[in-house]
Amino acid sequence: MIIFEKLKKENKILFILVVISLICIITNYNGKIDNYNTTILALNYSYGFTSRGFIGSIFLFLDKLTPFSIMNTWGALRFYQLSTLVFLAIIFIFARMIIKRAQDTELNLVTYILAAIVIMMSTTFAGEYNFGRIDMYMIAIALICTELIMVERFEWLIIPLSAIGVMIHQGYAMMYFNIVLVLLFYKFFTVDDRKAKLKYAVIFILSIISAGILFLYLELFSHASNGKEIFDDVAAIAAGLAVDGTYHKTLLQHEILGIDLSDVEHGFHMKNLVEIIVLILFLLPYIVIAIKLFINIWKTAAVTICDKLKYLAVFLGSLTMAPDYLIKVDYGRWVTSTLMYYLVVLLVLILIDDKVREVVIKLVSQIKQANVLCKFLLVYPVLFVPFLDVNIDQITAMIGHVLNRELLGWW
Repeated sequence: MIIFEKLKKENKILFILVVISLICIITNYNGKIDNYNTTILALNYSYGFTSRGFIGSIFLFLDKLTPFSIMNTWGALRFYQLSTLVFLAIIFIFARMIIKRAQDTELNLVTYILAAIVIMMSTTFAGEYNFGRIDMYMIAIALICTELIMVERFEWLIIPLSAIGVMIHQGYAMMYFNIVLVLLFYKFFTVDDRKAKLKYAVIFILSIISAGILFLYLELFSHASNGKEIFDDVAAIAAGLAVDGTYHKTLLQHEILGIDLSDVEHGFHMKNLVEIIVLILFLLPYIVIAIKLFINIWKTAAVTICDKLKYLAVFLGSLTMAPDYLIKVDYGRWVTSTLMYYLVVLLVLILIDDKVREVVIKLVSQIKQANVLCKFLLVYPVLFVPFLDVNIDQITAMIGHVLNRELLGWW
C-alpha cells in the first residue's frame, strides 16, 4: 500500500488496469488453443502471397531463427503467449498515453472507458476460443496508428501499417481500419495549417490505396494455384500444431482451395440474427445514450459544414462493418470491432476536441444523478464478455439456443 501511495496518479490508474487485466486473464485462460488458431499458423508465404499468411510467415521465420523447432504444439502455445503479452503491452501503452493527456475533469471518465477496453480485450483473447486469434494483431495495428495520429509524429507509418493490417487479414479493411480513417478524416477537417491538411489528405488517400489494392488481391486472387497439391502438406503442419492433432478443415478449404462456404452457413446466419436482436435489446440503454450523445454533439459542435462532415463520419464510421454483418457469420468478432471503434474514437475525441469533451462530461453528469442507474451501467457490460466468434457471447448464445429449441426451430 505504501508503494501504491507513492505512485503518480496516472501510474496508479495504469496499475489498477493491469490488475483488472490479470484477473480477467486468470479467470479465462486455460492454456489451450482452438484448432482454428493453430491452423492459421500453417499458412505462410512459402506457398505464395496468399491470404492470412503474414502471421504464419513470422512464425516460420522464428522457427528458422531458433536452434530448435517450434513447429509443434509447444511452439504454437509459446508464440501465442508471447503475442498476447505484446498485444496487452500495446493496449497499456495506449492507455498510459490517454491517461497522461487527460485533464482532471475527464480523467475518471477516460479511466472507465479504458477499463471497458481492457476487460473486453483481456477476457476475449485469453479464452480458449480466441486465444491467439489474428484479430488481436489487427487491433494492435489500429491502436498504434491511433497513437501516431495523437502524438502527431511518424504519421507516414500509417501507410505501411495499413498494408500490414490487410496482410494479416483482409478483414482489417472493414473491421479496424475505420478507426484510423475516421481519425485522419477528422484531423483533415480540424487543422488550419495547409501543410498539415495536405499531410493528412495524402496519408488518408495512400492508406486507402495500399489497403484497397491488397484487399482486392487477397480476397479475389490470392488462393494458391497449386492448392490441391499443397493441401495435404499444409493440413499435416496444421495438425502437428494442434493440441488434439486436428486442423480446421473449412479454413484450409477456403484459403487454399478457394471453396465458397456460404452455402453451408445458413444455420449460422439464423443464429446470428437471433443473437444480435437479443444483444441489441440488452444494450438498449447504451444505444440510447450513444444516440443522445451524437445529437448533443451535432447541436453543440457541428457549426460549419466541415464540422458536420467530420462528426457525421465519426458517428457512421462503424458502417464499414455493414458488409460483414450482412454476408459473414462471425458476429462475435463484428460486435467486438464495432465496440472498439466507438470506444477508441470517443476516447481520442474527448482528449482533442473541447466541444465533444464538454458535451460528454455534461451527459455523464446527468447520468450520475441517477445513482443506481449509473452503477448498473458500469457493471452491466461485464456480463457479456468474453466475446466469441459465430456466437456473440455466452449469454446471447444460451438465450438464442433456448428460443430456437422452444419456439423458432431455425437451426
